[in-house]
Amino acid sequence: MKGKSIHIRINETILEKFEEALIYEGINKTEFLTHAIQNFCSKVESEKMNDIKRQYGTSTHLQVRIDTHVKYEEKRIDLDEMVINLLNLTNDEKILDIGCATGAFLTLLQTIGHKGQLTGLDQSPKMIEEANKKSQQKNLNIEWIIGDARKLPFSSNSYDWVVARHMLYHVPDIQKTIEGFKRIIKPNGGLVTTTNSRNSLPRIMELCNNMLVEFGFPERISSAAPFCIENAKEILSSTFDSVEEKVISNSLVFEQAEPIVNYITSMFPSLNIPDNTDLYTDMKNWLKIEAENILLRNGKVWRDPKDVGFYLCKK
Repeated sequence: MKGKSIHIRINETILEKFEEALIYEGINKTEFLTHAIQNFCSKVESEKMNDIKRQYGTSTHLQVRIDTHVKYEEKRIDLDEMVINLLNLTNDEKILDIGCATGAFLTLLQTIGHKGQLTGLDQSPKMIEEANKKSQQKNLNIEWIIGDARKLPFSSNSYDWVVARHMLYHVPDIQKTIEGFKRIIKPNGGLVTTTNSRNSLPRIMELCNNMLVEFGFPERISSAAPFCIENAKEILSSTFDSVEEKVISNSLVFEQAEPIVNYITSMFPSLNIPDNTDLYTDMKNWLKIEAENILLRNGKVWRDPKDVGFYLCKK
């Protein structure tokens, strides 16, 4: 693979000192920079994974966002129903739900009569513990596994369907992860995955970033950006022979500040900010004032557009 040139503007004095130091130590500049960049990227990926673990260490934060979408959607869209329709099940398929959280989807499938083996996998022990507890309470027979989507502990061609909803954008190596999904899917089986647009909920994202700047932290990009509607079909098509895409446009509509504040507050653990109760309280109070002012300026109606993409992939 041909190397690509990278042009970076650096203060000349600092650059001269850097060159002198390399010569003194007898270090090759390219090797040094390559090593430094690799270490930096590894550090950032580690921080991202730690943020994800904080975010999904319990179901509370995720449930706030799920409940907000259900309650404040302009058009009621049942994601479970949409996915079930795409799967077109005959009731005996073997299904793996990756990033299953508290297991609501698989619990629904078995409750409505699916007879095939159901397996839920999630990296969060707390999520799996909750999923297992709920299924036991309902006397359901579902397998729950704590695991890494990048290292699936299953043999090749072992599942009819893999479901991965709103999770691939969290994975450091998306392409290899998708290839791992394909490996365990049976011939004529498939993958159903979902994601958001990187431009979804722009007003909530703007308020969140304004808050971060106000408190001296860097702005964040959309968490969906690595795997979003804008690039998902292209990414999936490099692994699967057939990829069908369906995008549904909707909006969240608010008339009060509280659900807006709660939504952003639920994202605090993933914003790469200190886990500090006093800081969280100050941020929440700031958000409340700002959200109320924005509502007043807009006739007490806050409409935030969002898009959800559904992808049916076949081997």
